[in-house]
Amino acid sequence: MSTAVYTNSVGISFDLLDFSNVKIKTAQLHKYAWKANGTAYKYGELLQTFTKDVQEYSAVLKVFGNPAQRRAKLDAFHDATEHDIMTMQTGKLVVDGYTIECYVIESDTSAPEDQRDETTNEVLIYCPYPFWTKETKYEIEAAGADQIIDGLDFPFDLPCDLGVAGYRKVIDFPSNIPLDFRMVIYGVTSNPAIYINGHLYEVDVVVPVNSKLTISSIEKNDREKAVTLTYPSGRSSSVLYARNRDSYIFEPIISNNGQIIVSTAQTMKFDLYLIEKRSEPKWT
Repeated sequence: MSTAVYTNSVGISFDLLDFSNVKIKTAQLHKYAWKANGTAYKYGELLQTFTKDVQEYSAVLKVFGNPAQRRAKLDAFHDATEHDIMTMQTGKLVVDGYTIECYVIESDTSAPEDQRDETTNEVLIYCPYPFWTKETKYEIEAAGADQIIDGLDFPFDLPCDLGVAGYRKVIDFPSNIPLDFRMVIYGVTSNPAIYINGHLYEVDVVVPVNSKLTISSIEKNDREKAVTLTYPSGRSSSVLYARNRDSYIFEPIISNNGQIIVSTAQTMKFDLYLIEKRSEPKWT
């Protein structure tokens, strides 16, 4: 790994590859297990689905410095990780750009005086949502009918441009797995309809000025897939009822030959977050 940072729920961070901090010596981060669920038959079973249990990682940390410095670093790390447990708010471990939510639930530390210049701290990292994720954000401003896609070219000039009115963005995104996503559509706009690789994501609702509509396909623990309208006051309400029921609003996004094509005929501003989900952080 080239980067590894632990950040607790209030933003206190530790660079785990920094010798002046709390440094990882060993960590078994590249391990995972899917559980097959099915109906038993006389011979074998009928597979119905795969599920995942929580993930736990053992890690050995090294703390360097004189005894007083090591005590201070151990205290800081303890207080940061214990805060998450006391408040029931996850911290996060980020390794080479991939993030997993976690708690540090066990710790075993040798006394700082036992060795001259380093202390070993063995910890157990508990991850209730057993996936590593990476978000890539794309900011999109569509001018709708003021733009032309699939324009027609002629060997002579015309007084106007001919083509299909609308906006199109081609995103290069090589991936062979379905992607979760989050769309944040900003007001003011009405009944936003966005196509991604030909699939329609549409909500029949007015997004007022300074408000935003969020479509999230993420499903984890206490956070379900959602379509939410947030007002300038910060108040939010579910508008899932207003989705286009003929086109699945949470359809995962699949890269087509390394490309994701986003298009709309409307004038609007929105952010698209593509979310990669993996059982382990990438090796490369």
